[in-house]
Amino acid sequence: MKRKNVLRIGLGIAMSMLVVSGLFAQVQNGDYSLYDANETAPTAIDSVTTGTTTGFYVMPDMYYHPNYTAVGGWTLTANFTWNWSFNGANGGSVITDADPNDNYVEITWGAVSGVTPYEVNVYEEASPAYGSCSGDVTVLNVEVVAEPTVTYSADNPGTTIGADLTVCEGDARLTDIVQAAFTGVYTFQLDWDLEIATLDASLAKDEYFDIDYNSLGAAQAYAIQNQGSDGSQDVDIDASTFDLTVPTGGFLVTNSKATVFTYHVRGTNDRISRKSDYLTNPTAALDSWSWYDTTAETIVIQVNPAPDTGPIYHVPNNWNP
Repeated sequence: MKRKNVLRIGLGIAMSMLVVSGLFAQVQNGDYSLYDANETAPTAIDSVTTGTTTGFYVMPDMYYHPNYTAVGGWTLTANFTWNWSFNGANGGSVITDADPNDNYVEITWGAVSGVTPYEVNVYEEASPAYGSCSGDVTVLNVEVVAEPTVTYSADNPGTTIGADLTVCEGDARLTDIVQAAFTGVYTFQLDWDLEIATLDASLAKDEYFDIDYNSLGAAQAYAIQNQGSDGSQDVDIDASTFDLTVPTGGFLVTNSKATVFTYHVRGTNDRISRKSDYLTNPTAALDSWSWYDTTAETIVIQVNPAPDTGPIYHVPNNWNP
């Protein structure tokens, strides 16, 4: 059987060098690594996020393509074709083969595959000068996974605040934390923010504060704003939950006024979705990832000062009308 290895973008490990021969030959994009040495019955599973587009190379037969090396400029012999197709269900996925005479293809992935991955087949066909002979089929199994999601951990008095909360200062609930909860594949990134403000007598916000309760003035401002649009999101979250930052000293009344702490979680991505972004973000720029579950979810914690009970007034004993 002629060796034609499918290569796909590697996960987490950068392949620094591959021997340019046999099973471990390299393709022109060094970010791609060998999918599985077993070409007809692979055990590896490639994972992608539904709705994304990813690229694949298949290793050409080096007898026919001796210049497919770095030294040879990755040159393919003319008029060979690589024929890509699905074998069985594909969830509406679409193969885009812009140039059948090269060994690269892009696939836009449809519905989540479930327990049975989608099977992609490819075979090399020689040029008419070599009799248009067809090679054996190489198999790629691809699991299409759901988009990652983020919400808040459920409300659990004594542990987590998972819903709006209005309490008096010193309440036992104020030792609880606010926690984001994810679905997807570690590691996650998170876009979120926290606003701290005091309320005037009409319950309107009148002053904003940073995480240490330093005043930021009367104009709206965030104590924390970790957003994906500028690359300031939290990264490397290697767990299914993430504790959101609590202000220094806890949830406190500020300036003897009711103080509100407004959390927003605004979206997430995961390891597979970022891998699936390779074509649109090949440099892994923090501000260029795709984001999922981007409808903001809010938790508001309002801490009210205890009323300052004043002195009693009475009719004095020496009153004489």
